[in-house]
Amino acid sequence: MSSQLHYLEAHSLTTSTQQEVAKKRTRRTVKHQRAIVGASLDVIKERRSQRPEARSAARAAAVKEGKEKKAAAESAKKAEKAKNAAASARGNAAKVSKQGAKGAAPKVQARTR
Repeated sequence: MSSQLHYLEAHSLTTSTQQEVAKKRTRRTVKHQRAIVGASLDVIKERRSQRPEARSAARAAAVKEGKEKKAAAESAKKAEKAKNAAASARGNAAKVSKQGAKGAAPKVQARTR
């Protein structure tokens, strides 16, 4: 046997010794849905099946409600601020700094001037 033939036999490169290999079949990926942290799969499917108009109307209602809540909180904050301003104007008490309010020692005033 020649050296070339011996090499081909050893490395399975000859056609005489090759066996037919069945073609490998590729596996198709299976698509499936999973729930998200905030919503179960049933809720997601229900929302997906909704009509776009209903979905946009629900979104608009949620945005409106959020804006109303924010406006109410802001008006309450303004009322509180006005109440505090009126109380400080009536009392004319010495202004206390933030550090003073927390309990820090008062600043020592200069006595020479």
